[in-house]
Amino acid sequence: MARRLRRTAAVVIAVGALLAGAVPAQAQDEVADPAQWRIRQEIVDYAFSQVGAKENGPNGYPQRYQDVDPDVRRPVEWCGVFVNWAWTKAGVPERPSMRAVDGAPGVDQGHWATYWQKWGQANGRWKPIADRDVEMGDAVVYGNYPSMYAHVGVVVEVNYDRTGLKATHVRTVEGNVSDRVVYSKWRKLSDLNAGPGLRATGFVSPF
Repeated sequence: MARRLRRTAAVVIAVGALLAGAVPAQAQDEVADPAQWRIRQEIVDYAFSQVGAKENGPNGYPQRYQDVDPDVRRPVEWCGVFVNWAWTKAGVPERPSMRAVDGAPGVDQGHWATYWQKWGQANGRWKPIADRDVEMGDAVVYGNYPSMYAHVGVVVEVNYDRTGLKATHVRTVEGNVSDRVVYSKWRKLSDLNAGPGLRATGFVSPF
């Protein structure tokens, strides 16, 4: 079952229990932080709202992706810009900076797809793909820091095994794919890639 549907059902259970003065243990496990879960759903909603959006000239992505953050550049390769926009609009409190700090390598900023991996590792947000630990709203990273051959997108749907804990398939929304924002088909984690030789390495959680 897709986590989005399962978690939504759990929220309904939790709300009903709150009205009755108690939250069942299972509901507590499912909805550890409703505020964070709401932000995850908003990341997904914002990402879906952009499917089909196109460039206006070479790497001239929609201006709105730049307007949310003064450090975002345009025109640039913009897969990381798109993820930054979705996370920012949804209210994620901490995100990879879109500008390298003084003295840091130029690749250490969110325009660089694999910097999302490095930032996630440094901030306890990185989940290697072998762990099969992913939730909607996570960023999926293809490639390894500091490679230029890389890509990043937003996970919007997840299918899990019967335990409900280990992911088997995901669907994503990604910017800068054939000069537009696209919605992927279901893909196995074991086959997840952004082209030949560009396999997914893991996920970055917004929290």
